[in-house]
Amino acid sequence: MILTGNLPLSVIRGITFDAVELQFSDGNVVVTGTLSPDVTGTFVPCGKYNGSQLFVLAGTPSTFLYVNPTATRYIIAQALTDGGLTDYWVKNDANVDDPTGAYTAHGAYTGVPTADDNPRDLTGLTPKAVVRRNSESDVLLDLNPSVNGDPLNGRITIPAISSADTRDLDFTGTSRWDLVLEANTGERQGPFIQGPFTVNDNITQKAG
Repeated sequence: MILTGNLPLSVIRGITFDAVELQFSDGNVVVTGTLSPDVTGTFVPCGKYNGSQLFVLAGTPSTFLYVNPTATRYIIAQALTDGGLTDYWVKNDANVDDPTGAYTAHGAYTGVPTADDNPRDLTGLTPKAVVRRNSESDVLLDLNPSVNGDPLNGRITIPAISSADTRDLDFTGTSRWDLVLEANTGERQGPFIQGPFTVNDNITQKAG
């Protein structure tokens, strides 16, 4: 499974389109470290809590990764509460949209947990992404995505498009794009990411 999403992309003709890096993961969070108590393992999403994603340690339903309003950030604890806690790990940064990163121990808890996305293994899969007006129309632009580095890391790059090449685009307005994965057998999976693809002209032009 890969979490799906909507990602609008836009190009201004005559301006460089910057590369887009995509991280494919299954939505789980993997916690590692030498920890006491031992809460290492895979945390799976279990709905929302305080407006942010709640994760529960697989096989240990009394261990949680969630945003605690008193701490005002993600914590790892063996209690799910809005109140203050004595024993817990707290995320070092305050980004409540992303549970990944390093955590600091409080109380009787010890060790330095690191939470990471659980990336999708892209071995044997080739990403494909094109721009069309609709599913039945001709291809307007091939975005040429590729696996970035080790396929086990689940990263895909849509490369930059030079200013010279965006200037040569022969269409404007809003079209659609999506990204699928093609196996060696020819079987396609997805689309996993999709959205509008807008091409505009640069209003401020060179004199002459």
